[in-house]
Order: sequence, then structure tokens, then C-alpha cells
Amino acid sequence: MDGRLDAFDDETQTGEVVAGDGTRYAFDFSQWRGRGLPRVGTAVRFDVREGRAVQVFDRPQAQQRATTTRDAAGRARGKKLSHWALAAFVIAVVGFSAGRYAPVVEIVALILAWVALRQVHRAPERLRGQALSAVAIVIAVGVTLWSQWP
Repeated sequence: MDGRLDAFDDETQTGEVVAGDGTRYAFDFSQWRGRGLPRVGTAVRFDVREGRAVQVFDRPQAQQRATTTRDAAGRARGKKLSHWALAAFVIAVVGFSAGRYAPVVEIVALILAWVALRQVHRAPERLRGQALSAVAIVIAVGVTLWSQWP
């Protein structure tokens, strides 16, 4: 049964859970199977036996995606910008002033953006740059079309 931990007294080692239908069930600390100590407001799962909550534990949660990685010393490392994405963006912007060579410059920008997207896809926990690659692709295609316009 699913519910929420409504009260827990550290001195008496007893608590109360409220089921989804509003029914209250008492439990004692010997029935706690959750992580750490019971905390009021924790979503829990439990069984009911003789009007009391037994086998009370934290409700399982979906695994969350890592937002940072840590080095060997335990320091948090943020995601780095893909150097390929930055190169693609710079080359795509340079294409504005490339004149009749704009299509060639923009093809290079498209190749760099594609390499950047592959790199970010292979290591999303370590690198970012999808948006910058997408902008480089849009600029490259736009400049190429614009330069071919009569």
C-alpha cells in the first residue's frame, strides 16, 4: 500500500503513516525498512497487518539523471562545451563574409556540426553543445541558400 509518513517520535520510536485513502496506521521503528531515519512527509510503501503498518519503507523513485560528474578527488566537474560545436558555429558565421566561397565554407561548418553532435551524443554526461551545433547548421544552410540567391 502507498502512503505518506505523517508523524514519527524519536523518543518513543513510534510513528504513523497515512494511506492514500486517508486511513491512518501506527508503526514502530522495528518495522522501518527505509533509507536512513524516518522523516515526516516521506512517501512510503507498507503492508497492513492487524491494523498496524508493517514493512514500512521509502517508495521507490525513478533513477535521476546525473547532472555533474566527479573527478578522482571528489570535486564536481561541470559539462564542457564541445570544441567541435564551437568550431562549427564560428565557421558558419565566417561564411557570411566568404562571398562566392560561402557554400564551401558552410559545408565545412556542417561537417563540424555533425561531428559535434556525434561527440555530444556519445558523452552527454560530459559534454554539451547540441544547441550550438543546431544553430551552426541553421546558419550554414541559410548562408548557403542566401549566397546562391540571384
